[in-house]
Amino acid sequence: MRIHYKSLVSMSAVFLLSACGGNDESANSSNSDSEGDTPSEQVVHYTAPTELSTMDTVMITDINSSNYLGQVVEGLLKIDEEGDPVPAIAADEGTVSEDGLTYTYTLRDDVVWSNGDPVTANDFVFAMQKLVNPETGASYSYLAETIENAPEIMAGEKDVSELGVTANGDHEITFKLTQPTPYFKYLLAFTAFFPQNQTFVEEQGDRYGTSSDTVLANGPFTLENWDGTGLTWDLEKNEDYYAADEIMLDTINVQVIKETSTAVNLFEAGEVDNAQLTGDIVQQYADDENVVVQKKARTSYLEFNWDNEYLQNDKLREAIGLVINTDDLVNTLLGDGSTEIGGFLPADFVTNPSTGEDFSEEAGSFLSYDPERAKELWEEAKSELGVDSISLSFLGDDDEKSKKLSQYIQGQIQNNLSGVSVELRNVPKKNRLEISDNGDFDLLLTGWGADFSDAINFMDLKYSDSPYNRGRYANSEFDALIDKAKTTDANDEDKRWEDLQQAHQILTDDFAFVPLYQEAETQLRNPAVEGIIFNSVGVEFDLSRASIKD
Repeated sequence: MRIHYKSLVSMSAVFLLSACGGNDESANSSNSDSEGDTPSEQVVHYTAPTELSTMDTVMITDINSSNYLGQVVEGLLKIDEEGDPVPAIAADEGTVSEDGLTYTYTLRDDVVWSNGDPVTANDFVFAMQKLVNPETGASYSYLAETIENAPEIMAGEKDVSELGVTANGDHEITFKLTQPTPYFKYLLAFTAFFPQNQTFVEEQGDRYGTSSDTVLANGPFTLENWDGTGLTWDLEKNEDYYAADEIMLDTINVQVIKETSTAVNLFEAGEVDNAQLTGDIVQQYADDENVVVQKKARTSYLEFNWDNEYLQNDKLREAIGLVINTDDLVNTLLGDGSTEIGGFLPADFVTNPSTGEDFSEEAGSFLSYDPERAKELWEEAKSELGVDSISLSFLGDDDEKSKKLSQYIQGQIQNNLSGVSVELRNVPKKNRLEISDNGDFDLLLTGWGADFSDAINFMDLKYSDSPYNRGRYANSEFDALIDKAKTTDANDEDKRWEDLQQAHQILTDDFAFVPLYQEAETQLRNPAVEGIIFNSVGVEFDLSRASIKD
């Protein structure tokens, strides 16, 4: 029997679907009794580009882990096909007070954890208190800052029990805010705001979220066969899910494949149904009918460590930016549909509330490829710094794309700025996150994908005490503008927009980062699975309505 499945790709990761029989040889293997599959089972196979870091909802910081968590755990709301937050565990749309400070939701009464425990309002209260507890060290805790008493709790000034999230019995929950938060419903659909089963979590202790045995599901799939560090895991249909009769996929086998050529070879052999294409390989498949280009609300950029005395020199930072030819980078090196960007935010993400102009267009571009000017700036920087040469460490992930980018940027800097030595350090993403959190780098290849549809989601990254400000950039004027956008101007769309535009201008004036590209992926896909929902923000895909065509 020969069955093909359509592939799925996330906004920032490669996911390959392979059929239980992409060719005759694999069909005989995958559908044999020894494999446990039958022709009627809907079993697909993905490959992911990186390992899972954790399945603890409040500790996840990378998109790959978040995407898989989103298949296993649901929150009050989820993002629908139109990009809007809609009820998930919530029984209805909920109510919001006229002043925008109180959100109340009733929970469905038929939602259970995979151990049989009912999902209750207290599960959300417990998870939210854990998120803001300073002892947790959750990077996304700042997203809760407009919830009553959250800032004081995060500062260690109040107890977590005083957080403005309360359970009114088992099936009603209330959030009290200190100021209107236009994007709050999007936060309720984000993984950091998902519930946790208190009894189970406390039983697991430090092991919670570190393997499939230490994770509970309340969503469409359960996580299986993940040991916490391995390169494979499975998603199995959750028969206890409240909408289990609508879930068509039985099993999703996942393996990590970091090399583009390996993925393409598997696709050509009929063993997978999706492969990411980059560089020269894109040109080879330019006319292939299975090629699909998917643009993402995600930017990639170079981050500076401001603790490095050399990188505190603005002429050196500008010089580094001027030697990176982003046109060559996106069209020759990557060639995957990614596009140049001139600033911090992606295009087609948010628009001016009065004029409708895109944020990135209004902000404009601030760096252009100019190696001759870069050399002049480097000479001036050397004089100011009193050095003839410097060495910089450059941290990035170890997947093929990241390594190619790192080598390209290394070459551009070393070939154009005589005396600057760049030492590459490419490590697994899980390790890169830990290393960068510790500030153990000079240059960092990183990026950000939208968690929710608001410019503040990107601008917050450069706030002086943001956990994602790994380079420790600090500018008091920038911080003040971000504070205004969140407080005094929160209800004035035009003033808030101007605050964020001015803050962006400060970033560019300071050469606080080097914009590289807005990410896209060119994929080879087998069009045999229908109903996958792709999202531009938050969890990037939803498999709960996917099904395989005969």
